[in-house]
Amino acid sequence: MALFGKGDKGAGPAPQPATVQPVPGRQVYCTVCSAYRQFSRCWRRLAYIKQCECCGQVFENVAAVYKRNLPACPRCGEFLEHPGFNYGLCDGCGSKFELVEGAKPGLLPNKKQRHNMNITGKTWSKD
Repeated sequence: MALFGKGDKGAGPAPQPATVQPVPGRQVYCTVCSAYRQFSRCWRRLAYIKQCECCGQVFENVAAVYKRNLPACPRCGEFLEHPGFNYGLCDGCGSKFELVEGAKPGLLPNKKQRHNMNITGKTWSKD
């Protein structure tokens, strides 16, 4: 019986520590849209990513993956987020950007954008 928040031991899985913290949205220049857009979904990464959000690969040695300046998943090439940095999604096109105060937003291209970059050299196409 649970009294005053003290539940039975082993009653469920232990809560996982939060790896992201929501931050207020803001208006940012999106290089894909070539215009100032609202970024309503923004967050701060609090801890290293231990599993790829794109392909699901679990990183056995997280330090080795984050050794590079711009870490990426070894399997699919998805760029990983650094702890302590803010990130946001453009409301217009859905592209993910690294938002550093006082600097241009840095695009973290998704799989489709990386494919377009390999073919045309640009992250977007006029489809």
